[in-house]
Amino acid sequence: MEEFRLLKKSDFERVLNYLNRHHFDVSFMIGNIENYGVENNKVHKKHADYYGYFIDDELKGVFSFTNMGSLICHYEEKNILNKMILLKLIKQYRPKVIMGIERLVDPLWTRLEKIAKWFKYDRCDYMILNKDIFMPADTEKKIIKASEYDFSKSIDFLIEVEKAFNRNPKTINELKSTIYDRLDEEEYLYLLDGDNIVSQGIIQTTTSKINQIGGVYTLPQYREKGYAKAIVSKLCKEAIKRNKIPTLIVSKTNERAKKVYRGLGFEFYNHYSYIEVQF
Repeated sequence: MEEFRLLKKSDFERVLNYLNRHHFDVSFMIGNIENYGVENNKVHKKHADYYGYFIDDELKGVFSFTNMGSLICHYEEKNILNKMILLKLIKQYRPKVIMGIERLVDPLWTRLEKIAKWFKYDRCDYMILNKDIFMPADTEKKIIKASEYDFSKSIDFLIEVEKAFNRNPKTINELKSTIYDRLDEEEYLYLLDGDNIVSQGIIQTTTSKINQIGGVYTLPQYREKGYAKAIVSKLCKEAIKRNKIPTLIVSKTNERAKKVYRGLGFEFYNHYSYIEVQF
């Protein structure tokens, strides 16, 4: 007997047991559930509606529709992809981003591509730090927590970050809200040249096993100076102190960044898909 339904608080343990069997594949989902549970608080961006696919009362898949507009999924049985209820949910939630391990996202995407009005498909490498070959990188520049820097002086830099990640620059209040949300939940570092921010890096996701690094950006005129490598190295050190495994995701076309990460000791783990989409 098959069932596909909204998960509730009483499902918490069985959901985590399922996801932990695939921990690296679903770190974003695990981090959110470990921190916030499976019941949605619509006010919080990282909360989500979680749906479970059951066969004979055994959980065989989890689909997460976050309040930020992303769809993240994992499944052990492909039958769920043929269920009309899943297609109806995707049309209902209209996710702006679909992401996950390529072998799981691609079969879903073949069913969705024809109903998408627009999309941009970025194929990525999911990399994991091999702590046995970690080669830390140092810098003479100052690396500080973003919380220690005057927000009013960071606005120009943050607008450049928004543009670099192909996000529409936010209003000042929206930028401030985004940064303050991150300061509460994430490790957010700046690298300074004098008093000016020139590079950043963030631990975006934390689970019981991993720290996922992201948001790495250096102003164009300060590249090739080792600043990104130094800030990622610093985040790796902090993760290792907590007995966490550093991970990150990088576009397959970004050879410069992949070379930097390999130099620190990161190794390829799996193919990862990141699809921006409009339905």
